[in-house]
Amino acid sequence: MPRCQNCGSQWDWKDMFKLSLKGKQECRNCHALQYPSRKSNFWSYMLFLIPFILISNYFIVYREAGWLFLLLLFLVYVTLASLLIPFLLKLSNTKYTIWKS
Repeated sequence: MPRCQNCGSQWDWKDMFKLSLKGKQECRNCHALQYPSRKSNFWSYMLFLIPFILISNYFIVYREAGWLFLLLLFLVYVTLASLLIPFLLKLSNTKYTIWKS
């Protein structure tokens, strides 16, 4: 798990999960706001988005799966991604936007 950029305290999964949902989270130790780094945020979400698109397209084209199956696949995939993304994020002191300014 990542460490706070200000005080160096290690964050737990619960704090990282909140960070991935809200986009910012206060450190429990030094109370400084921490944000996901631009690079880790981009790659953690791309790591789950691209395989989902490939898997769902496979089932649609080759298996002719119904919408109920695809909805179930989506729910399972989103749950799995939500549980794993906090392990991939790194912390930053500054908030980054999608576009560089």
